Amino acid sequence: MNRKQALTRQEKVRLVVGITGFSAAIGIFVGIAHAEGLWINTTDSMPVGLWLETSSHLARSGDVVLLCLPDAPAESLGRSRGYIAHGSCPTGGEVLLKPVAATAGDDVEVTPSGISVNGIAIRNSAQLSRDSLRRPLPAFPAGQYRVPFGELWLVSAHNARSFDSRYFGPVPVAAVRGTVRPLWVAE
Repeated sequence: MNRKQALTRQEKVRLVVGITGFSAAIGIFVGIAHAEGLWINTTDSMPVGLWLETSSHLARSGDVVLLCLPDAPAESLGRSRGYIAHGSCPTGGEVLLKPVAATAGDDVEVTPSGISVNGIAIRNSAQLSRDSLRRPLPAFPAGQYRVPFGELWLVSAHNARSFDSRYFGPVPVAAVRGTVRPLWVAE
C-alpha cells in the first residue's frame, strides 16, 4: 500500500482519540441535558426530537411520561430483542417515553383490531403477531379491563410497532418518573 491508502500509526491514534473525545462530549451533553429536564427521543414510539420534562404530577390520559418498566418478562424480552436500549433504569434498560392512554377508572378493551379506551378506538393500536424480524410477539389477552388505582395503560398511536401496553399490559404508576412535552420534534 502506498501513503495515500494507509493511515500511519500516528493518524490512527489521532482518529481514535478524536472519536473517543467526540463520544465523551455527546455523553456529557446527554447527561447535562437529562439533569436539566431535557430528553432526546430517538425511538419510533414517539416523534423523534427534544422533549422537556414538565412535572412529576400524577399522570393523566394524554400525558407523555418518562418511565422505567418494572423487572418483568416483557421488559427482559424488550431488552434482549433491542426494543429497549441499555440505560439508567434499575433493570439496566433505558428510560422510555410513552403516552398514557388510560388511568384509574377507565375501561380498556383489547381486541385483535386494536385497543379502545372508554369506547374510543386508539389508531395504530392493533397487536402485531410478529416483530420486524419475524419473531413472535407476546400479546396481552383480549378482553375488557377496568384500570385499577395505581396502574396506567401506555399505548402509542404514533407508531403501529410501538412496544407498549398492547404487549405487556398495564404498568404501575410508580414506574413513572415524570411527564414530558415536545420542545422540538420532527414529525
